[in-house]
Amino acid sequence: MYEIAILEEKYFRVFQGAYNDFRLKARTDYKFEIDPLTYDDFIESYNNKLINCIILLEDSIPTGFLAYTTVPNDVIELFVIHCLGNDDIDEKRKQLFERFLEETKELRKYAAVSYAMLGIQESFRKTISKYNFQFIDTGVVVFDIKNKQLVKNVAQYSFLEFPIGYKLTPYRDIYFEELAFAIHSSFKDSSDVNYDPRFSSIEGCRDITHKITTSIYGRFLPQASKILLYENKLVGFCLANVTGDGIGNLPLIGIVEQHRKQKLSIPMVKASVLDIVKLSQSGIIELNELNASLDLNLKSAVRMYEEVGFIQSYKYSQAYLPKG
Repeated sequence: MYEIAILEEKYFRVFQGAYNDFRLKARTDYKFEIDPLTYDDFIESYNNKLINCIILLEDSIPTGFLAYTTVPNDVIELFVIHCLGNDDIDEKRKQLFERFLEETKELRKYAAVSYAMLGIQESFRKTISKYNFQFIDTGVVVFDIKNKQLVKNVAQYSFLEFPIGYKLTPYRDIYFEELAFAIHSSFKDSSDVNYDPRFSSIEGCRDITHKITTSIYGRFLPQASKILLYENKLVGFCLANVTGDGIGNLPLIGIVEQHRKQKLSIPMVKASVLDIVKLSQSGIIELNELNASLDLNLKSAVRMYEEVGFIQSYKYSQAYLPKG
């Protein structure tokens, strides 16, 4: 009934309709925080082998697609599965997905698959579970930067009340290596490793640190990114950045194991939030929202964000298929 094919140049002109339909629905139906690539940029990335694309054809017309990347060596990141309309939607997705598994068969011996099932893609969870995918219930929490009382409550918090030996300082490049080791220590046993294997190695954590602090993952905010020191050794971190669409984010927060269970993350995150709000109020950054993502099964993390003043905005399934 349907034909599944790899995107080729002969389809470029007619494929534009299906892709732009996705772009129109990216924020509303798929909960994307920023607009996806324009069609021309998508094709350029495809031609440069930064993106892979499988298309679904009906009467030789592309009416659906699956996009993914294999650029990271140890993870295959599935971006989106989109089809025009809702007719026979599960079968269309299934056929695209099975072709994806076929195309990545050899790679999956050495790389995990990661698939953030944002928005309406959540309805595909039952189907892909049949292919041995596992799921992490992920929540997006938001701090209301326009709530003056909430901001005031954070500002009144005493950041001096750390236990003896601890102190906060803004991020500087001299902390790069210590930060990479602290990220590894904090996340090597976390659920994040399942869909981002970089956390399992020091080298992978150096790559994460580099991409955050050099603004590859959004404009890095070193002043608002807090480093927690104990006797001048890095034991905690709260990193901050902002995208071009004014979405502030706390991409990584962690305390190394030996220094946990002292509620040190709460003042650290509050200090970071307060500096982000100040940067927005002074006009240095344009900020429309401040958010963070977390594993909803980590009750301690949920409580920490609640105590700081974040509330849950929405949740989604982070699907993953381990390598091999």
